[in-house]
Amino acid sequence: MVFDSALLRPMFPILAQTAYEHPLIYLDNAATTQKPLAVLDAIQTYYRTGNANVHRGAHFLSDRATSHFENARTVVAEFLKAPEQSHVIWTKGATEAINMVAYGLEHVLEKGDEILITSLEHHANLVPWQQLAFRTGARLRVVPLTSSGEWEEEFAHYFTDRTRIFAATHISNAIGCTTPLSTMLALAKQQGAFTLVDGAQAVAHYPVDVSELDCDFYVFSGHKMYGPTGIGVLYGKQHALEVLMPYQTGGEMVRHVSYQATEFNVLPFRLEAGTPNIEGAIGLAAACDFLSEQNRPALLAWEQSLANHVYTRLKKYGGIDLYSPEKNTTLVSFSVPNIHVIDLNAYLDSQGIAVRAGSHCAHPLMAQLGVTGTLRASFACYNTLEEADRFCDALFDAMEILGDD
Repeated sequence: MVFDSALLRPMFPILAQTAYEHPLIYLDNAATTQKPLAVLDAIQTYYRTGNANVHRGAHFLSDRATSHFENARTVVAEFLKAPEQSHVIWTKGATEAINMVAYGLEHVLEKGDEILITSLEHHANLVPWQQLAFRTGARLRVVPLTSSGEWEEEFAHYFTDRTRIFAATHISNAIGCTTPLSTMLALAKQQGAFTLVDGAQAVAHYPVDVSELDCDFYVFSGHKMYGPTGIGVLYGKQHALEVLMPYQTGGEMVRHVSYQATEFNVLPFRLEAGTPNIEGAIGLAAACDFLSEQNRPALLAWEQSLANHVYTRLKKYGGIDLYSPEKNTTLVSFSVPNIHVIDLNAYLDSQGIAVRAGSHCAHPLMAQLGVTGTLRASFACYNTLEEADRFCDALFDAMEILGDD
């Protein structure tokens, strides 16, 4: 395979430490990824050489900060293959981006309209739409998985002439399966609905072309794709962004203010109130550059091979309920009958292995699967086959120890 994760590991200094006297193995990448030196250096360089507020200052440092900040917007637009940098709106993360759209579209909904989501959604792509339905009298509907965890063969009937908004995850954070977006987005467009894709779990692994995807909105968080926390992106088509009522108001997003009225600014600034997360945007651009410099198909193939290796070992061992697809995923989600996932997580942590246990902010999906939570091992470009095997060995040890209780 034209990829060697060992060559990337020195770029992530956090991975060199030990945890409880064991080499640290970090397999919680679906929650947040570690940051390469390029991102750390970009943030430090900004604070060392260019710290100032953007846009409003008329001095050397402000000009430098503004230049780096707006260049970061250009880098992200190119990373997403967005047609214009003004289509990139800075947010705190995918959660804020979805809330911006949910509040911004409130004025286009009326009682009896329908908001459609899927049963895979993270709470961040469920609760904002649920609350929007409560506020407007609209109806929240769900395209479900079957009891076997597959999509229904026929789901077109969920898209009706009352569908005003369709919001779906690109890839499930909880079980790793993908959404048939091209089909679902086409069905939503036939009904004239606004479309939003939650790409938080996709951008670190898959090249995303928003022009080809052709959704109205695409959102993601920087911290899940090797960037800083507290920064994210709302991409939108121009007409869709212009429909949004501003989620927050204040400075920067205005052209002129009097006591009687406010004239809002042009895109992207009309949706960005207040001093932005300047260093976050710069760090996110560095993360985009880091990914763009890699052989992304090889990275994805490596991450999927690790997940497939773990899946195969767990299936062969037996006594484990697997909820992820067997192939074409970068995580493995599972539970062990009669052993609580929190107990399994605690044992793995004692061995220096970081995974995630719980509902993964997907309570309805867990209820549909018939579990309160799962254990999730999720992989990134810096993980190794040795780490995957150590995880499996430690898990099997935990099952032997905890299964005797």
